[in-house]
Amino acid sequence: MSKVQMDKTLRAITSLAGLLIATATASGADDLRLAHSYELANASSEYLSLMNTAGSSDLKFSIQIQSRYQYNSRDDAGTTLASPKDDTTMGFSIRRGKFGVTGKVTESIKAKVKFGFSRSTGLGVLEDAYADWKFTDQFSLRFGQFKPSLIREENVSSSKQLFSERSTLTETIDQDFTQGLEFKYSADRWRAMFALNDDLNKGDNTAFNSPTEADYSFSVRAEMLLGDVSWGQFKQFTSFRASEAGGMIGIAGHHQSSGSTNPSFSPTTSTSVGTLDFSWVDDGWNFFAAGIWRGIDNGTTTFDDYMVVVQGGVFVTDEDEIFARWDSIFPDAANGATSQDFASIGAGWNHYVIPESHAAKFTVDAVYYLDATTQSIVTTSDGKGLLPDSEGGQLAITAQMQILF
Repeated sequence: MSKVQMDKTLRAITSLAGLLIATATASGADDLRLAHSYELANASSEYLSLMNTAGSSDLKFSIQIQSRYQYNSRDDAGTTLASPKDDTTMGFSIRRGKFGVTGKVTESIKAKVKFGFSRSTGLGVLEDAYADWKFTDQFSLRFGQFKPSLIREENVSSSKQLFSERSTLTETIDQDFTQGLEFKYSADRWRAMFALNDDLNKGDNTAFNSPTEADYSFSVRAEMLLGDVSWGQFKQFTSFRASEAGGMIGIAGHHQSSGSTNPSFSPTTSTSVGTLDFSWVDDGWNFFAAGIWRGIDNGTTTFDDYMVVVQGGVFVTDEDEIFARWDSIFPDAANGATSQDFASIGAGWNHYVIPESHAAKFTVDAVYYLDATTQSIVTTSDGKGLLPDSEGGQLAITAQMQILF
């Protein structure tokens, strides 16, 4: 801490102490109390010069709550259950509880911090913690902890999905928060992002010597607009009535290698991901499709897994939207016992309590998982309502109320 900062801090502490003493001995001390109050306010405004310069009105707080009731039914012979009678599971949960703060540091730098609270323990976990530094109207740099620009479905907020949950593809690929740098160039009709980061899915909230981090890892994504649309329309999958019509094409890739640097391990593993996606929004309806390839080389075996998702929605009134989705995973035969295909189909209904806003939204959806989880590389998730199943034919129903403020 510099001498100037120390002097300001000491002045603020001294003024606060004086104010408390004056308040405690209030008789005849009005002038002293006022003097100390003025000095404290003046010292505090200097000490918090960063917030004062940016303006506290630039601070924005956000809260997301997703409360839901879930029902799951499995047609299982008992190999993944303690008893065949346990094939029905139901109950309430808080799927997501999040708190975030955004604000300007300067006119060209803005920052965001967001915490998500565990649905099992209630403990807060740091998610976003980054700053965006805009050098020009087209070029910017993001640094800190964030989700790299890669898989479109994962990069759309959980509050702006059609279904209550993303498809099984995203859980299996498991793109998550990571730490690093992301450079972005944005023009009117196209933009590109390039990120250097710790790992696709194990770099969040970790030290640089964590064994879960990759030796090196990078992601790249490019997008192009079609029609009379803006970038802001693709922050969600929904397309409200009277929206402009147009599309977005996205192509992205990721590569990482792990095990060659401290702490090293054997075998060294490299992972690559490629994706191509297409989105269309129109007057009250939307469409989205994506294909994903993942290649893993662990030194002895190479795996090439493929995944596809297609979904769409349409408004039947100004507040009510119906939607459907199909997704499938096609594992490499080299996966052996877990090389079977896995597919699901689903449909649902969104009711927007506030028209054209996700601030208060009620969702009911049903997803039918056709295949056994134990015979595929698919990742199970209680959040998605997808539980371990050796038989296939699993039904998950979710009723959710979302509040954003």
